[in-house]
Amino acid sequence: MAVQQELPLPNRWGGHRKGSGRRKGTRVSHHPRPKFEKPTPAHVTVRVRRHIWNLRSRRCHRRVAHCLEEVVGRFGLRVIEYSVLGNHIHLIVEADDQTALTRGMQGLSIRIAKALNAMMNSRGSVF
Repeated sequence: MAVQQELPLPNRWGGHRKGSGRRKGTRVSHHPRPKFEKPTPAHVTVRVRRHIWNLRSRRCHRRVAHCLEEVVGRFGLRVIEYSVLGNHIHLIVEADDQTALTRGMQGLSIRIAKALNAMMNSRGSVF
């Protein structure tokens, strides 16, 4: 007597399907930044959330530039160059050490967030 062989059929309901689920990979690396001891330049990108207005508008850019001027020489962080784009800011900064980079970027981010929230008459997260 012959044994009937079953044919594999594709699942039609539920379960794993080709292309389903969350996309692999992340947009932001979560690896720790390399440590440094002496003044070193670093490229930093700061991206704003979707609900924030276009950063290249005259009103937003003026406030971002003012915040960058205020942070000059504070916390051991120096902004060498910057570029403001629609939804993010590129910064070339120089810091005395790891702590100066961290504290300086925190201070700058807080200043920018407060300025943009005040301009948009809103509250909450900006970055």
